Amino acid sequence: MLLGSFYTIVESANEGEKLSAKVQFNPGHPIFTGHFPTLPVVPGVCQTQMLNEVLNYILGRELFMKRAAQIKFLALLNPVKTPQIQIDIKVTPGETGKLVVNANYYWQDVAFFRFKGEFE
Repeated sequence: MLLGSFYTIVESANEGEKLSAKVQFNPGHPIFTGHFPTLPVVPGVCQTQMLNEVLNYILGRELFMKRAAQIKFLALLNPVKTPQIQIDIKVTPGETGKLVVNANYYWQDVAFFRFKGEFE
């Protein structure tokens, strides 16, 4: 949905339970003209959707968010000031085939997003 137009995956890695991706935003994407024209900010719903898409991309299968136990938006993510972010994801087996997911988005010393929940 957003991958390829709103952002691209520059690099990714899958090391068992530890997944990671570096993503590059497209600051010219139409979303930013409405959110907000003079101070573009990556919407929280887009950050959450990116997690789903990055998981699908790295794991090579279609997953859906089943439960979000915790979603925290820790800092405004401006795609002009911070055109790239690092995404670190820890995936562990949960009950009845679900995956327990802990994710963090950051760049250098700034944390932007934190997630804890389940996908299946």
